[in-house]
Amino acid sequence: MAVFWLAAVIGAALLPGCASQPSVIPQGPVYPTTRRQTRSLDIQVFRSATVIRVTNTTAHSYPACRMWLNSWFSREIGPLGVGQTIELRLSSFRDRYGEAFRAGGFFAAEKPTLLVLAQLELESELVGLIVVGGED
Repeated sequence: MAVFWLAAVIGAALLPGCASQPSVIPQGPVYPTTRRQTRSLDIQVFRSATVIRVTNTTAHSYPACRMWLNSWFSREIGPLGVGQTIELRLSSFRDRYGEAFRAGGFFAAEKPTLLVLAQLELESELVGLIVVGGED
């Protein structure tokens, strides 16, 4: 009988270890509808399956800022120097509800989202980028 009670006490002590906390979904900011796109830059955004490659073909460097896709999904990006190319996973772009950009891929259960608009949110303005190959 003592063995039964000992096993019950050990089992009860280990039971809380099986519980899990709800996961927190990172939410993104709301698209700045109070700002209008002021101009377009010669920065090209190439989509290749589940990633985009951003190439700065201008004669200017740009500081770290927020990049917007389709006026809905966004993420922070680092500085973009003259002639620099950066690669970003489409799934790293989030909307204000924490949902990721549907990038597609081999195991995707849903049709991928088309990429039709890319913008940089600089200090005081939104600037457009050139999207090349927006489909998966």
